[in-house]
Amino acid sequence: MTLIKSATREAFPPLPKNRDSAISKASASPPTDRPATGVGAREIELKLHVAPGDLTRLARHPALIGPRNGTASSQRLHTIYFDTPDRRLAAHGVALRVRRQGHNHVQTVKTLNAGAPGDAAAVAIRREWDWPIPSEDPDISLLTVESVRELVPQDALPDIQPLFVTDFQRTTLLVRPDPLTAIEVALDTGEIRAGVTHRPISEIELELKAGSITALFDLALRIQRIVPLRIGTESKAELGFALVTGTLPQPSKSQPLALTPATTVAEGFRHIVRNCMGHALANQASVMAVAHDPAVGDEGVHQMRVALRRLRSALGLFDEVVASPDADSMRNEVKWLANRLGPARDWDILDTAFFASYAEKKGNDKGVRLLAQAITQSRGSARAHAIEALRAPRHTTLMLGLGSWLESGRWNEDADAGVRELLTKPMADLAGGWLATRHRKSLKAGRQIRKLDDDRRHQLRISFKKLRYAVEFFRGIYPAPAVRPYLEAIETLQDLLGQLNDAATSRRLIEAIGAESGSDVKAAAKEFKEWLDRKTRRQLTELPDRWRDFEKVQPFWG
Repeated sequence: MTLIKSATREAFPPLPKNRDSAISKASASPPTDRPATGVGAREIELKLHVAPGDLTRLARHPALIGPRNGTASSQRLHTIYFDTPDRRLAAHGVALRVRRQGHNHVQTVKTLNAGAPGDAAAVAIRREWDWPIPSEDPDISLLTVESVRELVPQDALPDIQPLFVTDFQRTTLLVRPDPLTAIEVALDTGEIRAGVTHRPISEIELELKAGSITALFDLALRIQRIVPLRIGTESKAELGFALVTGTLPQPSKSQPLALTPATTVAEGFRHIVRNCMGHALANQASVMAVAHDPAVGDEGVHQMRVALRRLRSALGLFDEVVASPDADSMRNEVKWLANRLGPARDWDILDTAFFASYAEKKGNDKGVRLLAQAITQSRGSARAHAIEALRAPRHTTLMLGLGSWLESGRWNEDADAGVRELLTKPMADLAGGWLATRHRKSLKAGRQIRKLDDDRRHQLRISFKKLRYAVEFFRGIYPAPAVRPYLEAIETLQDLLGQLNDAATSRRLIEAIGAESGSDVKAAAKEFKEWLDRKTRRQLTELPDRWRDFEKVQPFWG
């Protein structure tokens, strides 16, 4: 994220400094008779980032304007977001805002994410409560009404103050792809401002008013054929809070899945794929931010690759019930993206996990300094290629296409009667057999573990990754105390296998640098490789014990 010093303060006037008294008065007023809108209107939305110059084209494009669609309208929206200085509302997963639309003001409480735990992918599902109010000062008494008081921390109310502003022009139109579907398309251009810093807004919001979620993905794919898009996963509120704190995009680990013993096989597949998609998309901003600030670090690349491996593993695990002519294409596209991110992760590991500590011990050695420069150059080039892949239309098309394929049910469109019967069964009926198969394959791959070379240890590591992902997918189906010892044994062994594989990959990379370099770098590379070899030999002595620990652990699926 790039923070830009605002040069247009006149166009976006600053917030009043002394709003506390008005807010305090509001908080002391008796509760209003105006009710929240039911239990909170549900908003189902797909956000897409787009270059500013493309928004005007889209507002007039035939893909959006047609005989079934409404007429476009435009208005300027000025919104103030409120929270405590330590952002207690955000910590509870809600945002408070007051939006000015013409001469009217609307106060809104909105959840930052109201989907099932671990089930958020490209589409955000949130709830919101709206009230008309007379001014830009929030009516704090509305936050005490029954429908929202459980969401909003009541002890925070006296400390609420304005934190940031969004100010943008919105063009909206209602698109009807078919008689049963209605999607509100909002084209937003403007800025988010916090103090003297701001970040631009240039995005499309597709909100489902009627129909299935599939329609959001399909409309986005149509727009993607007109202009390049990038899926956005953060709301304007979340982007504003990041602006206030100066927080860079953070890497994100996978979220727990909400599978239960009653989850059907079909439901399980959808939940797992959504979870993997959400994991990948949650890390794209962190990966891309490295281009502007290397301080973001390399964990985003790591987590995105983990997400893609989990996704590939899920597609393989459910192969028995996935019946679609597009399945191979989906797998190949996910593999393409994972491969494009792979070199960046390999160079990150070489530099941060191995070379940094080695170079520190070597001190001011000329060959090591030159080798460090070569590693930094290669690492930067690999990062640039990873970012290029995420900016490519192919990446967005993959994620939108995967979402459409999943939500439409096309992933099992060719299923015969037997497969359709399996899809309705509880996930527990199949999970045990699938886990047992992966367990047996891992045991077979680890036979004579002392004699395995780098390539066979790598295959063993892949086998254990697939086993671990399957266990993590299905752990909610089984009692937690039964799963924990097995998962811990896998994690311990897999971590060691991972370190050994990382060292083997780093040796290959450093050998390539040495072969292409002058005598000083060649000598330094040779010495560093020998250091890696010694480290590997020490770790190999631990492997038989970790393997025996795994062999002794009892499977939990019965």
